[in-house]
Amino acid sequence: MRIDELLEASRILVLKDHPRCSRTIQRAAEHGVVVPILPGVFVRPEHADDVAARLLAVSAWSPGAVHGRTAVALLSGEAVPMPIELRSPNRTAPVRWLKVTRGHVPGEHRRRFRGISTVSAEYACLEVAGSDRGEAAFEFLRRRLVTPAGLAATLPAFDHTRGNAERRRIARQAIRNPWSFAEAQLHDLLLRAGVDGWVANEPLWIGGVLLFPDMWFPEHRLIVEFDGEASHTSHEQFERDRWRQNTMVKGELRVLRFTWAMLTERPYEVLETILYMLRLS
Repeated sequence: MRIDELLEASRILVLKDHPRCSRTIQRAAEHGVVVPILPGVFVRPEHADDVAARLLAVSAWSPGAVHGRTAVALLSGEAVPMPIELRSPNRTAPVRWLKVTRGHVPGEHRRRFRGISTVSAEYACLEVAGSDRGEAAFEFLRRRLVTPAGLAATLPAFDHTRGNAERRRIARQAIRNPWSFAEAQLHDLLLRAGVDGWVANEPLWIGGVLLFPDMWFPEHRLIVEFDGEASHTSHEQFERDRWRQNTMVKGELRVLRFTWAMLTERPYEVLETILYMLRLS
């Protein structure tokens, strides 16, 4: 088989997968038609720096799985940062863009995603929860890539590992379904004050419109919304937020809105405002 036919069938060429064509691949490498990206794995020269090709090459080269921030970015559709993080039982990194951690990912937490060996969404966001304060976990909840129950079921995979106290805390917060770190902080504020009777990010039909309020006190017909700076960076989002609030008001609901500065600089005022509105009903 000719080298162009092999390349047409796959972005990467793995020597062990083409034993009868190994000499053809090696000659192509000698002439610069392909270049080694990892030992025994070749790509066209123009693909050598391509992240997708590197991820496929890593999965072909190693029996391990990409994990950590690599897996979080991959599963969420974000740009994958370098170096690629790989957990593998018996490999060391032969290139600078790859970071290998010796270890084993339990089989029940391994996945294939677009041809790449990786970990489950629950495993990925809990693994980094020891250092990111749960931001990946809460974002995955928002995108419905994970569920609170799924996070709780995955937590034992990290028993006796560094950062596990923080992972347990994040898993407990996830039970209330926060969709951001800020929402989780607001939940904690209310729970420490003994304020309950609310649900978070649950579907609510108002006048034929489906909304997911940040917090909803059904008995008091009170909605609490958090305005994060990152979610208000576009005119379209600004317009959607005003339409959303008008829909709530038309449904005869009361709405409170808080910002990150209010929550972090004046948390007791936030709490007192919510309590005041609850007492009015």
